[in-house]
Amino acid sequence: MSQVHNESRNQVRDYDTITVTPCTPHIGAEIGNIDLTQPLSNRQVQEVHDAIIAHSVIFFRNQKIDFASHERLVRYFGEPHVHVGGKGTASKSVPGYPGIRHQYFDASSKRVSGEEWHSDQSCAEIPPMYSVLYQEIIPPDGGGDTMFASAYKAYEELSPSMKTYLEGKTATHDGARVFDKNADVYPTAVHPVVIRHPESGRKALFVNREFTSHINEVPPAESRGVLEFLYGHIARPHWNMRFRWTPHSIAFWDNRCTQHYAIWDYWPNVRSGYRMFVKGTERPAA
Repeated sequence: MSQVHNESRNQVRDYDTITVTPCTPHIGAEIGNIDLTQPLSNRQVQEVHDAIIAHSVIFFRNQKIDFASHERLVRYFGEPHVHVGGKGTASKSVPGYPGIRHQYFDASSKRVSGEEWHSDQSCAEIPPMYSVLYQEIIPPDGGGDTMFASAYKAYEELSPSMKTYLEGKTATHDGARVFDKNADVYPTAVHPVVIRHPESGRKALFVNREFTSHINEVPPAESRGVLEFLYGHIARPHWNMRFRWTPHSIAFWDNRCTQHYAIWDYWPNVRSGYRMFVKGTERPAA
């Protein structure tokens, strides 16, 4: 049995079917005693859900899943979210599995996905709830790590006056900032700058450098200054962690309360994996 501290409920959570080892005080946990190549029991699904709500991002190692297992894992938590965006993005859908995208990067790659702090698909009207990324091939020497930041803790460490300033403000998230410029249509959406997580009840910052273009209620110069401050604040190491991938490992994160950053330090080596989203059920709420 494993015990972890659940900040959102301010209590210690007991797990019977899995082990949960926190990575840092504010974000991340590694999950053990589970085989994702096999169907999960209702109890296992509930405990994995509880772990991600408690830790915002969870990790599984030595899970050599196939496409069917990947989709089965996602469907325990909701319907797949199909990627929105330009036709020339840095990942491609897998034939027969429209919700799975292959991310393959090597010496010929001109860019990789996620080279800036972001929340996946925040330009969608209803962004994906969770992301599930399986890495099959990783670079040698530990390259290709992914960083994660707690948008909860970043918000909580703002000054009271900044929290007051941000309340009620909205921001535009524009897919044109990220996706291929040859695409005909870019998704855009307006979301609150500060959202409340519908399950944990905690507030989180919901602006990111990759997709957010501007705060809507203030002049452009003020918007740029405030967003630059918030982006730097989110990136502080105090509420960040760095995950070192191993072959056949999985990261499963909550886009409502985390941001992540893919580190491209492995050129010209290969990094290859597959990502799915769990479809969101509601628009981010202030």
